[in-house]
Amino acid sequence: MSRVEEDGAGVRCAWRCETLLGEGPVWDERIGMLYFVDLKGGAVHRWQPDGEARTWPLGEVVSALALTDSPDTIHCATSAGLERLQLESGARDLVCAPLPMAPGMRTNDGKCDALGNLWIGTMEDAEQGFAGALYRIAPGCAPELKLSDVGVSNGLGWSPDGSLFYYTDSLRRTIHRFEFDLATGALGARSLFAEIADGAPDGLAVDSQGYVWSAIWDGWRILRYTPDGTIDRRIDLPVPRPTALAFGGGDLATLYVTTARIGLSDAVLEAAPLSGTLLALEPGVSGMASHRMGLAS
Repeated sequence: MSRVEEDGAGVRCAWRCETLLGEGPVWDERIGMLYFVDLKGGAVHRWQPDGEARTWPLGEVVSALALTDSPDTIHCATSAGLERLQLESGARDLVCAPLPMAPGMRTNDGKCDALGNLWIGTMEDAEQGFAGALYRIAPGCAPELKLSDVGVSNGLGWSPDGSLFYYTDSLRRTIHRFEFDLATGALGARSLFAEIADGAPDGLAVDSQGYVWSAIWDGWRILRYTPDGTIDRRIDLPVPRPTALAFGGGDLATLYVTTARIGLSDAVLEAAPLSGTLLALEPGVSGMASHRMGLAS
């Protein structure tokens, strides 16, 4: 069951944390640190390449993070809504009420666009039906429904020029591409970008060349797609459940991969002991800086 990385990418364990469901990595270039969450473990993690790490236990599901104008605070999507976490004190206050969700639903992956709007999806926690949706939260905290009939709302991102929006539905095992109007947040023409048969697409990142990276849950790999949807690279991983991707490091040339150990048998965990850790590699291409959330403080 061993897996070997492809074309010299040099996959390594950056931090031997044991997250149940690592998700939502975001690099803050102002302080040179990576944030990510343990969604099911109810915690926010911050890690620095020199090995410094800190954890904020929230005691509830936390699915996504967004940088703010201050490096001293970060926004967290929790079951209570969108909360601002004061990093020094650990104090939290509610920024925006929860999205409209029926019982058994929760938020999942989210990311900010270039204007500071948060795009965040919902899903059935049981991961069975198609009651999920995608919302845009503009400055002022007014959630706007952008898509419905979603299975597992997951990885999302934009082309470098902002004209294209990529969106993952893990339950359907698809990534779709939309024409995108940044000024209005309007989604235009939709087309199938990629479909996965072996595993399911999860988190997503777009690099500075406009190529799309996808973490393949239950697939032991990440994939890089050309802008037309052709697979350009496959990098095999030592874990079956990579979850999300973010470029970081001083030149945004390191690709960080969060992973999960939730739901894996003892036999699989024995074969893949790095499940739940933070992985890293240098893929030979840089990413783009994370956008910050523009909600009023």
